[in-house]
Formats: sequence, structure tokens, C-alpha cells
Amino acid sequence: MCDDEDSVSMAMTSLRDLFGVSLLSFREVGRLEVGTESAVDRAKSIKSFLMSFFEADANYNVEGADTMNACYGGTNSLFSTVSWAQHDNRGQRFGVVICSDSAVHPSVRDLASIGASSIAMLIAAHACLILQVPRATFIKHSWDFYRPIGWPTNDAIVDIEVATC
Repeated sequence: MCDDEDSVSMAMTSLRDLFGVSLLSFREVGRLEVGTESAVDRAKSIKSFLMSFFEADANYNVEGADTMNACYGGTNSLFSTVSWAQHDNRGQRFGVVICSDSAVHPSVRDLASIGASSIAMLIAAHACLILQVPRATFIKHSWDFYRPIGWPTNDAIVDIEVATC
């Protein structure tokens, strides 16, 4: 990955690399979930960009969507796809989860929270890694990190004091 990539290009690289090592066909995937907080288009999902890989392999039937929810987006995408693989899928098709984000902030005081990453995970009904249930999720409304509609840049407004409490 390069320093001029965004959440979409990093997601595309992760997906390409996953299929390069897995030796699977894109036709074997029935679900694609993306977790992010950094979409490049407020009207179009990152998944819609990734679908070009599936369309090239004549797979147009891929469930899933983007979950845009700060740090929890990737976790929710993973939980959703694991549930799909274990219950609806009956082991016939694979799921893919992509977590991709670029955290860019203009302020020098926010340098500790700058970074970018993307990961692609292959999900199957009988995988080696098992997520245990029950589990609990906690989400709290806070103004520690936000990108309001109409804000002149895609940079987040960050309140480090609130975020570290």
C-alpha cells in the first residue's frame, strides 16, 4: 500500500491479496461486508467499488453492505458475516469481511491518532477461529470523534480529552 491511498483503494488491495493467497474464486462468495468510518462518497458504499472483482467473475449475487460506525464498523461486519455463515449459509458459500480506514487529522495535537489500515477476512461456517457466544456490545454516544455533514474536509473533529476518558 502507498501513502496516497484511501479507504476504498486499501480495501481493494486487501480483497485482491486475500483471493491471491486463498485460491478461491469470487463465485464462491455469498456475502461481503465492509466496516469503515472513512467512506469516500456519502452516496456510494465501499462494497460497490469492491463488487467489480465479483462482476468480473460473473458473481452478482453477493449479500452485505457497509457498516459505517467509527471503530465498531469492522466488528459489526465480522459479527454479521459470522452469523450469516453459521445460520443462513449452511457452509455452501464463503463470506468476506473488509475493515478499511484512514484516520487523517489536520491538527498536530491529534498526531497520535493518525494512521491507515485495511484487512480482509475470509469467513466460513466451520472455520478454525470460533467466536464464542454469548457476547456483549457497548456503544456510547460521545463527541470524541466526528465528521459532521457539511464539514469542509473529510478530516475528523477530534476531542482527545473526551476520547481518553
